Amino acid sequence: MYTIPSSTIAILLLFVGLAGCYAEKNSKIEAVAFMTGPAKNNVIPTGNVTFTQNACGENVHVRVYLTGIAPGKHGFHVHEKGDLTNGCTSLGAHYNPEKLTHGGRTDEIRHVGDLGNLEANENGVVDTTFTDHLISLTGPRTVIGRGLVLHEMVDDLGKTTHPESKKTGNSGGRVTCGVIGINIHALSSLASSTSCPPSKNTQPTFYVPNEQPHDHVVIPLLTTGYHYSSPYTAYHHTVYPYYSFY
Repeated sequence: MYTIPSSTIAILLLFVGLAGCYAEKNSKIEAVAFMTGPAKNNVIPTGNVTFTQNACGENVHVRVYLTGIAPGKHGFHVHEKGDLTNGCTSLGAHYNPEKLTHGGRTDEIRHVGDLGNLEANENGVVDTTFTDHLISLTGPRTVIGRGLVLHEMVDDLGKTTHPESKKTGNSGGRVTCGVIGINIHALSSLASSTSCPPSKNTQPTFYVPNEQPHDHVVIPLLTTGYHYSSPYTAYHHTVYPYYSFY
């Protein structure tokens, strides 16, 4: 049986207390997902994705840097769970709290988690930025604690007659994935504000890996430190993931 250290319990209780706190209108919130997946041809697909929301209710700016990806377009989605117990396969379906059909990132009708396609170049690198108006780092559409997945094939954006088109975009298996966690530098913003009222749908719950009910959501219980660098940026963050479930 997994035993949670008392120090970890204290940290978790702190985050439960922070769950009702959201960024001030002029406070920036940042989140990050470290992405990894099974090796293919001895190459591990890896990288990171950062999310920045400059104020409550504003668009979210997304920065992606991945390596080891097959050249071409790949579906990219936020998934409903933050459960990595069985790797990418346990992250659940697309994050879709409003129960709409699948679509493209710019479509009026889409899942909240539908982020379109990312394209890897001939060297297997995805290096891009984009802005999304539907996901959020606060409130009832928060993606904090949820899964993030890059798929093996192009997302058809719900535009074909394939049976999976309106569900998943028929984008195939899961190449690399991670859990979106709050950047340590954003904790002070969360702790000092009540500008974005908490929703009943955004209360965090913690479960122990391998003992959790799988109809709920699990998040990593221990903090994760990593170092990752790209030609443009270098990160050395401690990520404190928590899960907000519906």
